[in-house]
Amino acid sequence: MVVVGFGYDSFSPGLAERSSNGPFFCKQLMSSGSDDDALLMAFVLFMVPLTIRTLRARRRIAIFEMAVFSLCAFVSCFALWLASLDCASILYTAFFVPDPALAGALVALVLSTAMLISLRFVQ
Repeated sequence: MVVVGFGYDSFSPGLAERSSNGPFFCKQLMSSGSDDDALLMAFVLFMVPLTIRTLRARRRIAIFEMAVFSLCAFVSCFALWLASLDCASILYTAFFVPDPALAGALVALVLSTAMLISLRFVQ
């Protein structure tokens, strides 16, 4: 997710919306099309829980780690929601255009959340 946040513009065609002629990329909008792609920088925030988890590698997941991760996940989901209000269709872009970077980040968000919960409560 962090890699997608840092380099989304360089290895992805950008966020898109479904149109009758195929995908319409938000970058084609003159006013705020690139702003939608910039919202994906929110995935960079996952560097914080990654660093905390790396420093506490052999310890049990703490409540504050879950809180930090939850805050980062909330900010990322909020950024994706904001992008969808302007031009982007997130799921269409990720899975139908397809955009492997965005799809990987979305799948990683779900899997990392499930893994964090299982590590916290199953151990």
